[in-house]
Amino acid sequence: MLNRRELLGMLGATAAMPPLAWAGRPASSAGAAAATAADAGGLIEEILCGTQPAMPSDALFARDPEAYWAELRKQWIFRPGFLYLNNGTNGSCPRPILRAYIESILHEEQMESDDPELYPLWGYGNWDVYRQPVADFVGAKLDEIALVRNATEGLNYIANGLDLKPGDEVIYTDEEHGSGKSPWLLKQKRYGVVVKEVTLPKPPATKQQILDLFEAARTPRTKVVMASHITTMTGCVLPVRELCGWARQNYILSFIDGAHVIGQLPVNFHDIGCDFYITTPHKWLLSPKGIGVLYIREGASDQLWNTIATGGWDDYKSHAARLMQFGSTSVCILAGLVAAINFWKTVGPERIERRIRELHAYAKAELGALPGAVLHSAPGPEFTAGICAVDFPGFDRMKFELWANQTQRIRCRGTSATRFRISTHIYHNRADLDRFTNTLADYRKKNSA
Repeated sequence: MLNRRELLGMLGATAAMPPLAWAGRPASSAGAAAATAADAGGLIEEILCGTQPAMPSDALFARDPEAYWAELRKQWIFRPGFLYLNNGTNGSCPRPILRAYIESILHEEQMESDDPELYPLWGYGNWDVYRQPVADFVGAKLDEIALVRNATEGLNYIANGLDLKPGDEVIYTDEEHGSGKSPWLLKQKRYGVVVKEVTLPKPPATKQQILDLFEAARTPRTKVVMASHITTMTGCVLPVRELCGWARQNYILSFIDGAHVIGQLPVNFHDIGCDFYITTPHKWLLSPKGIGVLYIREGASDQLWNTIATGGWDDYKSHAARLMQFGSTSVCILAGLVAAINFWKTVGPERIERRIRELHAYAKAELGALPGAVLHSAPGPEFTAGICAVDFPGFDRMKFELWANQTQRIRCRGTSATRFRISTHIYHNRADLDRFTNTLADYRKKNSA
């Protein structure tokens, strides 16, 4: 590992480099680029060499929960005054995860290893040292886990890998992400597979109401059912355990898109009973970007063709790892993933879930009280977690989004022209949500015409 003097030398050299124009972004002036490099160098030095904020204790949580969350917030590198409410797209890595990720980059790029066959990449091997902690965290066996690059890749692996004949049916919901729908629509166009879409109630009243929609769409030709564990459009928590049980009883394969789940809710894939599950740790688990966790039930991997073929594609004894043979990407991301799991264990998954749900309930009450608000989040906790979806019909959500980002340093996002999707996470507090609600209310009053 580099010592402090070596690290500072590298950072100094980086700051002295000429500014680069990033693709898709305007070139900065030399002064601005140098300042940005210096800021980044200072952060890296602080994270690797400086005194880091201590993790708050369980005793503090027992004595004063809000003080605990305020101390924990210091683990993030958000600049003062900036409010980030788009965790449903990307999470922000806290300091311990950043440190593990950066240290791994510096270590791997020295190209030293006890095994000369190991290099700072993955995509050609099993990497059990990283897969096993993931398997333990999600309630699965090692051989059932493939580490892929994102949810889109995992969704395509299953859709492309299954042998379906013309006329075979796939059922999914109207609230699936485009990456969840598109592989099946491609399969429909290319191979004649029939895709059926059920429209979810917004919000649902009971779990049975949702199950009845799938049952009404089922025929003897139904082969696959796909649904989000937490939908990207409205944040609805679907009854996936019951849905997978229904599918199993009817000899239908079940595939769950859990992109929003890992890190938000404790999850056990065996308990859910699905055949396939994909999730993305860079959202709520706050891992480095560029990683997806694909679960393939024991025995089900033999039903899949590889979407990408390289050496090892036909090694069926490797089970799910056969789908990890896709080419080179950085193993350092996996070091950050394991650090994210360890961070979650330190804070406590149940404590995290409770905090996320508490803040969601607060945001839902505050936003729902604004004039003209139409909530898509259910009134109780059964169908909700950390995503609050609220519509303001006739309101230009995008215009507000750009204004808030440029003038108020508030970053938010929505899933339609009028709908906000506000994500509450453990680095938020009620004052943050009040700030957003009050800013939105003031803006609507001033722009009501």
